[in-house]
Amino acid sequence: MALVAGGLVLIVFGIAYLRWPTMFRRGIFLKTSVAIRSLSRESYVTYMNVLGVLFILAGIVVVLLGALGPR
Repeated sequence: MALVAGGLVLIVFGIAYLRWPTMFRRGIFLKTSVAIRSLSRESYVTYMNVLGVLFILAGIVVVLLGALGPR
């Protein structure tokens, strides 16, 4: 059950990154990552969209492992 919940959290974060890709633009990431600071806005949005898709895919895999895995 914990894997399913963890997978759903990943999916929610992925959807949030796709819906609002610049939600962290002025927050934590610009203060911690030199690579993120050097990206243009368009590159950053593309980066966050790819990250969102990866989170969704990882979340689906984790949910399936939790739902179909051994009990």
